[in-house]
Amino acid sequence: MSKLNDLNAWKIFVSLSRTGSFSDTAADFDIDVSTVSRVIAGLEKSLGQELFSRNVRPLQLTEVGERAKGHIVPLLHMYHEMIGELQQGNAQLSGKIRLSMAPGFVTRYMLPILMEFNSVYPEISFEVVGGGNLQDILQYRSDIAVVTYKPKDPRIVCFSRGRNVYAPVASPEYIKTFGKPLHPRDLSKHRVLIYDGSVRNATKILVNKEGQEEEVVWDKVVKVGNILAIRQSVLDGFGVSVDLPLLHCAKDIAEGRMVPILPGWYNPPVECFIVTSTSHWRVRRHRIFLEWFRDRLKKFFAAQEELVRPYWEPPEQTVIKEG
Repeated sequence: MSKLNDLNAWKIFVSLSRTGSFSDTAADFDIDVSTVSRVIAGLEKSLGQELFSRNVRPLQLTEVGERAKGHIVPLLHMYHEMIGELQQGNAQLSGKIRLSMAPGFVTRYMLPILMEFNSVYPEISFEVVGGGNLQDILQYRSDIAVVTYKPKDPRIVCFSRGRNVYAPVASPEYIKTFGKPLHPRDLSKHRVLIYDGSVRNATKILVNKEGQEEEVVWDKVVKVGNILAIRQSVLDGFGVSVDLPLLHCAKDIAEGRMVPILPGWYNPPVECFIVTSTSHWRVRRHRIFLEWFRDRLKKFFAAQEELVRPYWEPPEQTVIKEG
C-alpha cells in the first residue's frame, strides 16, 4: 500500500515538521529513529518529491513539504475531532475548547463567564490561545474566535454576539486640571491615549448623529496596544480616551470614576462576531458552547449599555465591517 494512504505516516510527518529532529519525533511516537526515517522516505518515494531539506539543521520543509503540511494538518484535526465525537456519543459533554479573544476581555470578564458554562458542563476545559484573530481559526490554532468584523470566507461559520460601543472619557481629576473637551477640535489642547493594537486600528475620525466628521487631532498622543493600560491611565488622570470600549468603562462611568466627554461625538459602534470553521461547527461541544456563548455575550454587552445610559447616551448607529 502506498505510504500516501497511511494516516500514521502523515502524523509522523507533521511531528517531524514541528520538531525538526528525527530523535524527538521518534520519542513522540515511542519508535526507533530508523523507523521515522523509513516512514518519511516512504512518503517521499510515493509522492515522487522530497518533503524535507536534509542539508540544514534543524530540518526544514521543502516548498512541497510546506504545501503538504498545509493540507494534512486540517485533515488530521478533523479526523481526531470525528473520533472524539463518535466516542463521546450520548455521554456528558467533555473535551477542550480553544478560544481566541482580545486579551483585555479575557483578563477582566472572560473567566466568570467560562466558569458559568462549567457549572453546567464540568467536563469541558478551556484554553485561550490567541488574541481574536480569524487566522487562529483558519490555521487550526483555535476552535472559536471573537472578532470585530464579519468574515466573508466560505470556510467560516459566524454569529453576531452584539456590538462594541466606544465611549470618549476622562477622569474627574483630569477635567478639573485641564478642562473638559467638548468638541473634537478641543483635543488639540489635550493628551490623548489612543489604542492601536492587534484587535483594531487607531481611531482617526469621530462622527456625530448628523453624519458630520471631525479628525482626531491632539496636543500630545500616546499610542498603546493594551486597552487595560489605557483604562488605568485614564483613571490615573494621565490623559483622555476618545474610544474606550464600554465594557471597560461602563461601571467606572456609573460610579463616577470616569466622565463622558465630547458630547454628541463618537467612534461608531462595531458589530462583533463569534466565528468557527465549518469543520469545528460539526463538533457537538463547539456548537453547544458557541450558541450559549453568543447569547450570553449579547446579554452582557446590552447590560453595559443600560448601565451607562443614565450618564451617557450610546449611539444608535452600528457599523458592520467585513473582511
